[in-house]
Amino acid sequence: MKTGNKFWWFAAIAVFVTFAILSGLGLFLWHQLAPDDRLVIVKLLQSHFGYVFGALVLLLAAIGFAIDGIFHVYILPLSKLVEETTVIYTANPSHRIALEGSRDIVNMADLINREADRFEQLQRNIREQSQLARAEIELEKNILAAILAELPDAVVICDMDGRVILYNRRAGEMLVGRRQKSKSGGFIGLGRSIFNLVDKNLIVHALDEIDAQIKADAPTTASSFVTGGAGDTLLRTEAVPVLNQHKHLTGFVLLMRDITQAVANTTAQHVNIRSGMQQIRGSLASIRSAIEAILEFPEMNAEQLGRFRSIIHKEAIDLSRVLDGQHNAYADRLPTHWPLTPMLAKDLLQAVIHKAQQQCRVPFELETIDETCWIKVDSYSTILAMLFAIDQIITIAAIDRFFCSLDTGGEFVQFNFMWIGKPVKIEQLRKLDDQLVAIGEEALPLTVKEVRAYNQAQIWTSSTLATAAGTRCCLRIFFPGRQAEDVTSPRTAPILPHSRPEFYDFDLFNQPGQKPEVDGLRLTEAHYTVFDTETTGLDPKAGDEIISVGAVRIVNGRLLRDERFDQIVDPRRQIPAASTKVHGLNADMVAGQPAIGQVLPRFHKFCSDTVLVAHNAAFDMRMLQLKEQKTGVRFVNPVLDTMLLSEVVHPAHKNHSIEAIAHRLGVSVIGRHTALGDAIVTGEIFLKLIPLLIKQGICCIGDARAASQKTYNARLKY
Repeated sequence: MKTGNKFWWFAAIAVFVTFAILSGLGLFLWHQLAPDDRLVIVKLLQSHFGYVFGALVLLLAAIGFAIDGIFHVYILPLSKLVEETTVIYTANPSHRIALEGSRDIVNMADLINREADRFEQLQRNIREQSQLARAEIELEKNILAAILAELPDAVVICDMDGRVILYNRRAGEMLVGRRQKSKSGGFIGLGRSIFNLVDKNLIVHALDEIDAQIKADAPTTASSFVTGGAGDTLLRTEAVPVLNQHKHLTGFVLLMRDITQAVANTTAQHVNIRSGMQQIRGSLASIRSAIEAILEFPEMNAEQLGRFRSIIHKEAIDLSRVLDGQHNAYADRLPTHWPLTPMLAKDLLQAVIHKAQQQCRVPFELETIDETCWIKVDSYSTILAMLFAIDQIITIAAIDRFFCSLDTGGEFVQFNFMWIGKPVKIEQLRKLDDQLVAIGEEALPLTVKEVRAYNQAQIWTSSTLATAAGTRCCLRIFFPGRQAEDVTSPRTAPILPHSRPEFYDFDLFNQPGQKPEVDGLRLTEAHYTVFDTETTGLDPKAGDEIISVGAVRIVNGRLLRDERFDQIVDPRRQIPAASTKVHGLNADMVAGQPAIGQVLPRFHKFCSDTVLVAHNAAFDMRMLQLKEQKTGVRFVNPVLDTMLLSEVVHPAHKNHSIEAIAHRLGVSVIGRHTALGDAIVTGEIFLKLIPLLIKQGICCIGDARAASQKTYNARLKY
């Protein structure tokens, strides 16, 4: 109730009470008077009614003025005091109370003003401290972002499910190229799986190795491997764990460096070295032959002796020239660029036995083992090559049991895999050496010989051990031994603290991908692909085709403009002039562009595991649906339509076009009628709609679909 209304109610009640009291008092006195006295008073009132009435009015006026004074001095200031105090502590801390009233109320107002000064100063101090803290955080964030962006190495941070939570520009260039598309068709982006770009077996092996290091309290917690990148490049990758306060794995960091040229240079160096060695052997053979001839025929004549001396002199000069050339060219560059990691030999043997028992289904018995020897290898390729060799030998020799040992002999560490039965011939071993490494679903683009070369290993077979059960054959694999002090400085793991026509006959609400677990995702947590298509016309049933697809992603409530899909499509048909006026695409612009059969599989991968968002989505989804049979690609993602969602939050508005919604929500419309431009505007609209939906209690994907389905436009079919 307003203050003025309160006053009039209070005044009316006060007058009524006063009038009732006076009336009651008058009636009481009237009944106390004798009849003669009553007659005298009646006559007096009749003769002096004007005076009596005036006196009564003056009395009531005096009472009214008294009530008004009380109201303005005590009641009204108190009500204003409450309202203005609320303004200070909720809306405007700089507001101060200026009141006239009783002394007590004025003193109370002064006290509130003094406390308000302190409150405002406290808020100002907190604001200044917060601004300083935010400025420092923003500066550190900008520095980190600048460093990550300019690092020569790629950096990718993932959670334990392999979802990317941070990556730098170099990671995008190394893994998928500048066109943001990898040779496997995968994309990089926040929330996407790294397993689409890097072989999952490599990462799982690295994490298993890291987990074993953590459990053993090893001095290093990292693992290295080589993977393919964009454009047939080779990336040396180091996996580093991210641990929580309990030292449990919560994620991992991949640090990548392009070693393609380095490996190519090393390979060329090895070829040149082998060529030089052949020349050296030839020269030494000539020198040896000449010396042996001189020693065998000491009585040869001077002419023959001179010829042999000339041969020795010439070959010695050639030998010196070859050695000098090799030394000058390669002395400082002989070490391989393949990532070799120090590890205990027993750990490698136990890993081989564990995987061999799973893959080969043959029991292994461990005999003698030296637990102190170290080796330096690429563990993944080495284990896979050893498993491949064991599997092949099981087939060749019909082996049903292995006996294993690990010995240190001189400068080498020797892995022995022994069996009773048929030996493996050296010719079979050489043939095995030339085969590509592959076992089960895992494979390498390398031969056993190449893996051995990278890891500086040698392989041999023998059958010299005779036992009562038969001949004991052996496959021996040698690695150069390392001393424990040769191990490189360990890398410690970071530890986290606690802490168009509007509708076509397409059913948006019964997509196969609309599962309970997806419907239960909160609107603020789901990952989205916002997309749009441009077409040759508006009638897909009559043969109109897609000529452009554009999309952006929304992750964690952010529109990722850099993670985009933008592709013009050759429709293989004429583009009407009326359509060109809308989207600006003509025959010259689509000529040479890929057909829809090449584009849709890529777009399907781009939007995998996301919720699709579009404006007037039924039209775009119908265009995609008509290409299912031709492309073999089916889009089963859940779909949200910004046109229907706008009708949910603004049911009183009739216009739900992109322009109208953008105007209502304060979104700038740029790049209209281009697929990517419309996708970006639709994404910004969708982000503005989310808090409005949540305010109505629509918090999950399923809630948004259900609310959309109840709108008027959702029931229309054309």
